[in-house]
Amino acid sequence: MELPIFYCPPELRRDDTIVLPADESHHAISVMRLSQADRVIVVDGVGTAYRGEIARIVGGKKVEVRLHLEIRNFGEPAVVLTLAAGLSVGSKFDTVVQEGTELGVKRFVPIISERSKVKLDDPKKASAKIRRLERVALAAIKQCRRSYRPDISLPVSFAEYMKQADSEDLKLIFQPGDRVPSLEQIRIDAQTKRITALVGPESGFTPDEVDLAGKAGFISVSLGPRILRTETAGPVSCALVMNMLGELR
Repeated sequence: MELPIFYCPPELRRDDTIVLPADESHHAISVMRLSQADRVIVVDGVGTAYRGEIARIVGGKKVEVRLHLEIRNFGEPAVVLTLAAGLSVGSKFDTVVQEGTELGVKRFVPIISERSKVKLDDPKKASAKIRRLERVALAAIKQCRRSYRPDISLPVSFAEYMKQADSEDLKLIFQPGDRVPSLEQIRIDAQTKRITALVGPESGFTPDEVDLAGKAGFISVSLGPRILRTETAGPVSCALVMNMLGELR
């Protein structure tokens, strides 16, 4: 049976003990019904997990965990995958973050393109959306048993992002249809460690944006013959990359 997993930021560690945050303590006590000496896993969100046991429950509200074993890169893939996806309406991007996190994405970049129906010009609204997405990612790393909570960037324009993606080893722009090569037709060097998957919003990217991406070094890759929803296309592109690299086997 898998040990229950909890999140605690690294600054709350004190030598060989961690006191879980209030919400995680509540979940352990009231939902999981855990008690002293029960074994657990605690992840810090920056790549480390700890196996330990509940040392005590303070005042019926705070769970103190004694740490026994430190595990670096717990549940993390070998490749650093960035998903740059067109910003979408409603909670669709929540789905992209949730499922992308489960598939091993290390960084999400919401892209504002010409056809984006959401602009988020208000900095307060943009920050509030990012905070919500961070909560979605946190829940997802516990569900899929990862130790790194993905970074989520503030929304950026398509043109600006083209200037930021220079450092990646491999840059892919995924498109519907069979007029561009499939991922199997593109050779991925075994030494490739940093990959970006770029996916459009509702209605996709414009021809000018696809052309600009090509000039910035992005390789066009097919998402298959069917038209996918934007909240489906992002996770599918990640699954294709991770499967090609053997991360889903």
